[in-house]
Amino acid sequence: MSLLWKIFGNDEDPKPPNWFMPNKPQWLRTVMWYIRNPLHNFSHYWIGTGNYPSVWEVWHTSRSFNLILPFFSYRGKKFEFYIGWRPKGDGSQIFGIAFRKVKS
Repeated sequence: MSLLWKIFGNDEDPKPPNWFMPNKPQWLRTVMWYIRNPLHNFSHYWIGTGNYPSVWEVWHTSRSFNLILPFFSYRGKKFEFYIGWRPKGDGSQIFGIAFRKVKS
């Protein structure tokens, strides 16, 4: 998947549905479909919660960073850090900052 698609694409609705501009040519429907929400994947999956459960964790399970505004975390091979409003066990949030060496 290209970087452009990851940012500007629309994984949930890649083709315009039948109800969207039904009397227009297909090429125009497709162009207008992406213009109406050009940053769907970015806003829904990169900085939003589209691919997270309703209760999310500090560390993402399948990638090294986790971005759910206003929170960012990163876990590399040697260090990890986070900043922002992080989740607590009871479902609420608390502001936190951490920078530390990864436990081996």
